[in-house]
Amino acid sequence: MSETDDLDRPAPDDANEADAAEQRAALDETVDGPGTAAPLPEEANEADAAEQRREVPVDEDDYR
Repeated sequence: MSETDDLDRPAPDDANEADAAEQRAALDETVDGPGTAAPLPEEANEADAAEQRREVPVDEDDYR
């Protein structure tokens, strides 16, 4: 079963309407992702560039 096979089924009665709509919305394919990074300059260290391209998740417990 594919993740999109159940899009024609109604959401459960206890589901929040906004959440259900967001989960059924199509993905925006134009969002920049890891595959759309700029080319690596010749003088850049590959390890440094790879580390800088990594996305750091937000830690809600880490309040500053």
